[in-house]
Amino acid sequence: MKKFLTVSLFLVLAVSVVFAAGDSEAKASKLWPKTNAVVTVGFGAGGGTDTAVRPVLAEMEKYLGETINVVNQAGGASAVAATNVLAKPHDGYNMFATGSGAFAGFGVNGTSKSTWVDWATFHPYSGPAAIIVHPSSDINSIDDLMAYLSKGTPNFAIGSFGNGPHVQIEAILKIAGVPTPNYTTLGACRDVGISVIAKDSVAGIGSFSSLIDLANAGEIKVLCVTTEDPWTLDNGEVIPSITSVLPGSETVPQFCETWPILIPRDAPAHIIEKLTEAFHYALSTDAVKKYAADMAFNIVAYTGEEADRFMAIQTSGYAWTQYDAGLVQISPASLGIPRMEDFDWEVEKKKLNK
Repeated sequence: MKKFLTVSLFLVLAVSVVFAAGDSEAKASKLWPKTNAVVTVGFGAGGGTDTAVRPVLAEMEKYLGETINVVNQAGGASAVAATNVLAKPHDGYNMFATGSGAFAGFGVNGTSKSTWVDWATFHPYSGPAAIIVHPSSDINSIDDLMAYLSKGTPNFAIGSFGNGPHVQIEAILKIAGVPTPNYTTLGACRDVGISVIAKDSVAGIGSFSSLIDLANAGEIKVLCVTTEDPWTLDNGEVIPSITSVLPGSETVPQFCETWPILIPRDAPAHIIEKLTEAFHYALSTDAVKKYAADMAFNIVAYTGEEADRFMAIQTSGYAWTQYDAGLVQISPASLGIPRMEDFDWEVEKKKLNK
């Protein structure tokens, strides 16, 4: 009996050791063994940024075999979320998502000291903004809208001050010689569409991706998109490009945003490497390709140095556009941001070594 108990105890201990070893091995093989990773989206749920990154993250989860939680924290055109994520441990568990245009304006708006140098970024696709009115509106063209806005009439909706569509409309107004209107800021680009549908706003601009279903349903009228080429809705209606309806607007498509996922640049290298693998896998899936096509996105797949260069260029374009329009008081020059005509990537990338 004593011998039997001894053998039984040995077997129990052996099994326990095997299970413990297996559990340790499973944890060791996980990218985030302690808890789930979190991506904090800097805008509200259902907005352009939120809807852009979630499908990509869902496919990345499948590749990694792990859960990535997504939370929303609006404020300061995503500067609040950026600051909060940077303040957390740079252990690879905390990430951030925003629009590249909003991020580019942090410095000149004084909302965050964070710059592209602080982050490794993953850009799935770029996409245009859309200028919209209610279907029953007498405003039927960009010329009509400029005439309306030139009267100084307020009630033009934007998702947030300093986001991509906001800066794009400022560039358009400058080209048209129309002063800045009084804006209604609503928190997210989706809310711009809802406000126009409710006739709380006469007109507005938002990421086309967050408005395209409303356009296809006939709930909003799209005056133009900020691309080089027109866009055809499901019913065959052709939405003109800004370049075809406003002389001198050839540079506006350069302001088309991306919606990057960002992780602190000094996070563990193996996590950034694995995220890069998962990111490129996600963009190769039929689910993301279909989503991009449905949402008028162009898949760009920027990572590494290509992503860094893009972010530096966006910072130059967006920061100086806001400053030249009189929207901000902080000069980009005081932040070491060159004008687009002076941009030199070989010079800019040296900032990574400081």
